[in-house]
Amino acid sequence: MKFLIGTRIWASLASIFLILLILGGVSYQNTGRLTETAQRVTHTHVVIADLEDLLSTLQDAETGQRGYLITGEERYLDPYQDALRTLDSRIAKLRELTADNAAQQQRLAALGPLVTAKLAELKDSIDLRRSKGFDAARKFVATDRGKQQMDDIRKVLDDMKAEEQGLLKRRDEQAKASSHSLFLVLIGGTLLAAALVAIAGLLLTRSLFRMIGKLGQEMRESADVLAASASEIVATTTQVAAGATETASAVSETTATVEEVKQAAAVSSQKARYVSESAQKVAQVSQAGRKSVDGAIQGMSRIQEQMEAIAESIVRLSEQSQTIGEIIASVNDLTEQSNLLAVNAAIEAAKAGEQGKGFAVVAQEVKSLAAQSKQATAQVRTILGDIQKATGAAVLATEQGSKAVEAGVRQSTEAGESIRQLAESIVEAAQAATQIAASSQQQMVGMDQVALAMDSIKQASLQNVGSTKQAEVAAHNLSASGQRLISVLEQYRI
Repeated sequence: MKFLIGTRIWASLASIFLILLILGGVSYQNTGRLTETAQRVTHTHVVIADLEDLLSTLQDAETGQRGYLITGEERYLDPYQDALRTLDSRIAKLRELTADNAAQQQRLAALGPLVTAKLAELKDSIDLRRSKGFDAARKFVATDRGKQQMDDIRKVLDDMKAEEQGLLKRRDEQAKASSHSLFLVLIGGTLLAAALVAIAGLLLTRSLFRMIGKLGQEMRESADVLAASASEIVATTTQVAAGATETASAVSETTATVEEVKQAAAVSSQKARYVSESAQKVAQVSQAGRKSVDGAIQGMSRIQEQMEAIAESIVRLSEQSQTIGEIIASVNDLTEQSNLLAVNAAIEAAKAGEQGKGFAVVAQEVKSLAAQSKQATAQVRTILGDIQKATGAAVLATEQGSKAVEAGVRQSTEAGESIRQLAESIVEAAQAATQIAASSQQQMVGMDQVALAMDSIKQASLQNVGSTKQAEVAAHNLSASGQRLISVLEQYRI
């Protein structure tokens, strides 16, 4: 029951923690998106402000140019000079701010030549005012070239502002969507967590009531058992009081018996010491036997390796004899061809008459050599046949020897394993004998203590008679307490 309640509590806490963890993760993601959107909104406002500053700077340059054209005084050109110093840096800053927007980069690429042309137009009008006077400059301005350039610049800047305003609107919508999503997640998660807490509380309350009811039932059953046990204890203590007297007389007899057991334990201790020494010697002998068997196993393994090497050599010899047989067959064929060649040569020599006599002698010698080669080949084939038969017999014998060695290795290994197990058993027996000897010595000491204890038991048995009487009274009191406990539990039944 405790395990069940604990499991439910931990399951409820784990569910609530999981919901809170999910809420935290979602909140973190939405907050991150809100922060990123806010940064992008700020970035958009900065771009818009820089666009307005760029237009204002151009307008200030144009204002300075007009003031100089009207008055001819150099101090009116200060806004124009400031524009010349700052326009390039402002355009570069806009390129950096809109580096992630290809459309804005294209507009800035188109804006650069327009600004350059506008500044050139302003410079030309100023130069005309200085060199040719007001009328020439006025006529230049009246061509509306500067106005058209300024209108083109405003159009590009307006397009860029419109692009940034659209981005600002979309980012504002994203921020609102993220905020709404965060609000819904927080509300839904909070309600779900509250519902889980309520359900967990209800389940735990029901479990506690069930546990309390079951505990009360168990306590009532225990009280009944206690009352019954108290009655049995009363009867038992009465019997114990009667048996205590018999125990006192039995203790005296037991004391004499303990003395006899003490003498027998002394004899057993001497025998156990002798067995322990013998077991130690047998263990040493078994260890030596185990080492000898291990050496035999290693020797058999080496013999097996040598037999395998011999078998491989004989197999290679058999293969070479086969090769020799093939060579002999080739020599035999060569002999037959030489003999045929000698016959043909003799026929040709007979046709040649006197001139072919020398050739006939050579043919005869070739024929003789072919006959000798054939005879030698036959002898070699006979000898090779004997060698092959001997090789086959050696291969068969080697295989049988390898099998016998393998069986010997296996039997040696089995014998070694048996001896190893025997050695381990002997060592364990030696250890057991040593422990028995030590135990026998301890028994001798224990018997002395038992003899002393029996005297104390004799005195204690006399005291048990009085204690048993007191236990009988206590048992009656315990029985009465059990009855009262049952009455109390009946009043608080659940």
